[in-house]
Amino acid sequence: MSEVEQAIAQIADIRAQLAASTRFRGYAPEAVGVVGLLSLMITVMQVVWPDRYAANDQQYVLIWGLLMAAGCLLIAGEAILRTYRTSDRMAHPMLISAMRTVIPATVMAAVIPAAVLVYAPQAAWIVPGFWQMQISLVAFASYSMMPRKIIWPGAWFLFSGGAGLFLAGAHGGLTPLVAGAPFVIGHFAIAWALRERKERGHG
Repeated sequence: MSEVEQAIAQIADIRAQLAASTRFRGYAPEAVGVVGLLSLMITVMQVVWPDRYAANDQQYVLIWGLLMAAGCLLIAGEAILRTYRTSDRMAHPMLISAMRTVIPATVMAAVIPAAVLVYAPQAAWIVPGFWQMQISLVAFASYSMMPRKIIWPGAWFLFSGGAGLFLAGAHGGLTPLVAGAPFVIGHFAIAWALRERKERGHG
């Protein structure tokens, strides 16, 4: 490898390290807030009309899975658009660095519940807790790139996911509050963390 190629490779490594340690500004608090509002709406629907929207654990997983998928598309789409609109040269490397954390977790959050629904539907009650702990994992893994207060939503999802697993197991299945309330609180908390950064002029 020539000296020029080595220099280019070193510059690329430095940019990747900077991207991994710089706060990512692509996530919009508005998009996360919308997911929180949708979570609240679904939770209320499941409380008011349980026979229609909370008939069994599999229905919980399907409904919340659709919301999770829609939320991921909304947040990711907004992040990509915000990144390509900015003139910051670090925006694209930061987006790539963020996706390296988010994409594997998203794949796991889709594949494992799908396998549960197909081969072990009686265990569907574990899925919402699993999703919440996955969100916590992403929040903690992204700590160096996100506002410091992201640790609080991350801790909330870790606690609520673990507690939800035990509550659902003890209850013999999911309830609207066990399945939905953690998503409502957690998404609003993430939006709050992102909004604080934006108000301080960093987003």
